[in-house]
Amino acid sequence: MISLSSSSFFLADYLTQQLHKNNYHAGQFSYALKHDYIAALTIAEKTANIASTHWLTLNQTLAKSQKNAALKLAYWYQKKAQQEDNIALVTTAIMWFEQAIRLQSQQAMVALAQLYFQQGKFALAQTTLGQLPAMINNINLAETHSVLAIKIAVSLGDVALVKQLVNSTVFKQEANSKIQPLLAQLDKYAVIKDSPLLISKVNGQVQLPFEALSSCITSLQLFATNLEHLKHLEQLINSFNEQQVLAQYVCLPIPRYISRKRLDCQAHAQQAIYCNEAHWQSVAKDVTSRHIGLMLNEGGANVHLGILYFDVEDNADVFSHEISHLLGFVDEYPLSKNHDKCQGVQHKPFAHNIAVLANYYQGERKQVRARVLAEVAWASKIKASTPILQAVDENFNEKIKWRLGTPIAFKEQVGLYLAESCQQSSTGKALSASHVAPRYSAFKPLNRRTQLRYFANEFPQEYLNILKAKPFAYLMPSFHYNIALALYQQGDIVGAKFWLAQAAVWESEALRKARILSGSF
Repeated sequence: MISLSSSSFFLADYLTQQLHKNNYHAGQFSYALKHDYIAALTIAEKTANIASTHWLTLNQTLAKSQKNAALKLAYWYQKKAQQEDNIALVTTAIMWFEQAIRLQSQQAMVALAQLYFQQGKFALAQTTLGQLPAMINNINLAETHSVLAIKIAVSLGDVALVKQLVNSTVFKQEANSKIQPLLAQLDKYAVIKDSPLLISKVNGQVQLPFEALSSCITSLQLFATNLEHLKHLEQLINSFNEQQVLAQYVCLPIPRYISRKRLDCQAHAQQAIYCNEAHWQSVAKDVTSRHIGLMLNEGGANVHLGILYFDVEDNADVFSHEISHLLGFVDEYPLSKNHDKCQGVQHKPFAHNIAVLANYYQGERKQVRARVLAEVAWASKIKASTPILQAVDENFNEKIKWRLGTPIAFKEQVGLYLAESCQQSSTGKALSASHVAPRYSAFKPLNRRTQLRYFANEFPQEYLNILKAKPFAYLMPSFHYNIALALYQQGDIVGAKFWLAQAAVWESEALRKARILSGSF
């Protein structure tokens, strides 16, 4: 039993002093720990096994008044949440960060802002970071704060704030190993200034950038709304260039930043990304590529005319698949029932790899074959010895003589094989002697599945040969056409005509290059 005269001094103060001096016996320590003396709790916490129930209990008690304990718990729960991919633990981490902030922890303010930033909650991150005082004594914390403040502003699309922060006296005083790479990124991705236009002249004529490399069929300028996505785009481009055969036909300049404030997009998981494309007017004057692409945090990849949309989860296989659409290839998996290319037999060829044609024909074989091949983009790659018509039993329908399609015996040859592309639109009643329904199907050159069917499959050499034969025949229009169409749909006829004229310039350039490559110019 402890016997002390409380009239001469305060017991709590005395025991705390003894604990700090490491001049105490077991009874005193037990008493202090039982009554939650901070000094005793701190000593016990240091010797407890990290992550044990005892360690957690001690820190939870200390965190009521000690910011470092609250911060320690926050970091622990944050790390555990990452290891276990547990959202509930993230919530617990946030709770302890907030407790540390209530106890005036500047480090907790920055750490919580970083967590919100990683979650894509940029407004919350900015608000949390805004709690810090103007002057931060800890140099490392001040540097981290400055870098994070700029990254948040970039992600929010607040370019004016980015410029203000970069030009601030505080930021310039903190130029160091953390800040210099950030400044380099801002410059590289044209965040606060326009990138130089890569326009040159050959024989007095303006030469558009994609013509710089003879193998380039098109040029694609990619955009993203934050620095992490821009770095990811560079990695994606590298993977595409190293792994995908289509890389030789597409010029991909350094990705560029676009403020989210300059966009109006709908992007949700499992749904195709959709944007108001009239907004691309704001960057068009600084872009010298035929096509543009936008990577967002989520949303289904798709190509709309001259613009490619995809999300951060899409890999080089998906990217290559979408680029093939810009080059004039069509999906070989089932398209939507109302897809415009699947509403009936085509009026003329529209893609390198798909033709929508009638299933059955009448007439003399040679004439029918010639008529069909005139509608097929890859006709020159079909050998004369490869059949594309199969005789129909007269009992089936006496007026019909041929069913379109290359027999399975020739499956290794380029021919006409049923594709799944229009199977949701072209189904109809079966043909009979008494009823002939106007049925049609999508046909493709190969009997095997390609990257146009499954992203991970190969892009076949046969398709590359077809592409080389007519590289510009089915190239998607320049993105300026997207702007023109959007403005037309919004009733701005004058604006639509202007951008249509810009698109026409790209078409004439593509035609000129096609003539040069074919030797007819």
